[in-house]
Amino acid sequence: MDTAKDPRILVVEDAIGRFGNIVRNRRLKVHLDYGTFANALKSLESTFYEVKYSYAEPGQLAELPATRKMVEEISRMGTTIESAVSSANYRPKTVGERLALSEFRYGVRTVEGLPRRLALPDDPAFAVDIIAVEVTQVSKVEGSDKLTLCRCTDAARIWTIVTNIQRIKPGTRLPAAVLPPTEMMGVVSEAMFLGGDPLPEDTTLGLLSAPPEAALNQARGQVMALIKRLA
Repeated sequence: MDTAKDPRILVVEDAIGRFGNIVRNRRLKVHLDYGTFANALKSLESTFYEVKYSYAEPGQLAELPATRKMVEEISRMGTTIESAVSSANYRPKTVGERLALSEFRYGVRTVEGLPRRLALPDDPAFAVDIIAVEVTQVSKVEGSDKLTLCRCTDAARIWTIVTNIQRIKPGTRLPAAVLPPTEMMGVVSEAMFLGGDPLPEDTTLGLLSAPPEAALNQARGQVMALIKRLA
């Protein structure tokens, strides 16, 4: 497998870049030993390039020592940062701080999930997590007539998703792609709904191993657009 061009690897590369940017530029307003983190980041990036240029098949890549090390390294840093956030009772005060916290969590999740995604079909759509969420609360985005702010759950955590899909109601279950967080009209959106067609009411919340075709098509388009921006 040409791992250097595989969408799953390229999405992870982007996630590590975002993670590194947050740590190196101290965008999280919590106390961290940045000297130690700088060294840990260098090791993480070096390990990633071992993975990127391994040219291993998906099954082998998931079990590669470098892949395991990469996951362990970012998990360890992520745990340390989450502990600092919790200990300081940190609550982001600006959009920039909220975006940094969301990007940090996106980076950790994306890298940690690589071995699992390598077991899925070889489709760019599966370079990101596709999850089933249930809308729990909706409100208008201030200053916009078309955007809606949705609070959603995947049974593991709460997600904030900004959408232009009309007439969304609490209780609706929808597929969503976990893409790089983005700021929209002063609100940070942490994922993207894939189409406006609801999932069956009995759909299990969380990771979707067999998303609807329309959701796959839209996820695939988003991943390819992300990769194009990286080129």
